[in-house]
Amino acid sequence: MSDPPLLVKISVDGIQSIIPTTIVTPSGVVFDQTGDVYIADSATNSVVKITPDGIQTTIASGLANPKDLALDSSGNLYVANSGTNSVLKIAPDGTKTTFATGLNGPAGLAFDALGNLFVSSKGSNAIFKISPKGTKSTFVNAGLNAPGGIAFDATGNLLVADTGSNSILTVDRNGNVSAEVTRGLNAPADVSVDALGNLLVADTGSNSILKISPSGTITPITTGLIAPEFLAMAPGLHQLLNISTRAFVETGNHVLIGGFIVRGTPEADLGQTTVLVRAIGPSIDSSDVPDPLLNPVLELHDSSGAIIATNDNWMDTQKGQIQQTGLAPADKRESAIKATLPDGTYTALVRGANDTSGVALVEVYKLK
Repeated sequence: MSDPPLLVKISVDGIQSIIPTTIVTPSGVVFDQTGDVYIADSATNSVVKITPDGIQTTIASGLANPKDLALDSSGNLYVANSGTNSVLKIAPDGTKTTFATGLNGPAGLAFDALGNLFVSSKGSNAIFKISPKGTKSTFVNAGLNAPGGIAFDATGNLLVADTGSNSILTVDRNGNVSAEVTRGLNAPADVSVDALGNLLVADTGSNSILKISPSGTITPITTGLIAPEFLAMAPGLHQLLNISTRAFVETGNHVLIGGFIVRGTPEADLGQTTVLVRAIGPSIDSSDVPDPLLNPVLELHDSSGAIIATNDNWMDTQKGQIQQTGLAPADKRESAIKATLPDGTYTALVRGANDTSGVALVEVYKLK
């Protein structure tokens, strides 16, 4: 008789602990920003939420072999419902609707910074892109072999656990596929990215979770698991996460404002945090977002409203420092500021040069 499936919590130093749960066959997992964890149970065709205090609630039932899960910025939960080859959307009030159909074995879900949902399809060796309005298009249809879990890195590239080729692949914003990690893996099922840019891989064939550093060094975090399939990163305690927001930028006081709070941790420079703030406009996909802001100007303010730094055209200032982060904007007209900030509250403000208007995206990345 085989061992029952378990939900395992792994600390940063590799210590395993079992999360008590009534789930029979966990088949997908995601955390929200409050620390609640959502788990798909393919045996009972349901999704269960577990709070940090251990309270369990079934928030969706009547599914069909649910796999991966994802949350959007509004708290809606998305389920890869493989039994119906569809993606379901579950609102915070429990309302369940069909978000996308016509998929073939949906296995992995991930949102990009613009709110597009990407779905890996094992049955068709493809990845589909679904806009916030529900428009489905093929993002990748070649070069994949049984793609499983997917995740975005800090530069906006999509990482794919390509189970059939024992590889982690990278897909750029144009859908071009390249090899990221091709050795030392054995049937990788899922991939995630931590705050320092390390890849975390659920390596099914070796029954382990692997950490792959930006330099390519592979280190087992934990071993002795039983066919691990899905990963999710719990939100860090008092730590800035990568954030983004999008809006239509007008003139005068009607600009785009993004607020964020910096709190260091003992493991990550207590008291200060290095960030990269970006204002993106020209490189926004105009097929899904019409009328992008063509020349965004970025200002970084402290809690008193004083300007810490300003930038128009990121290559004009801090060019080398920004390029070293690997997060340089795709268009030279876009703006970026790298800054090391003490604990506090900050505001990133985006306006159009020469009182222009359009849709822009403001992003804040925590750097290593």
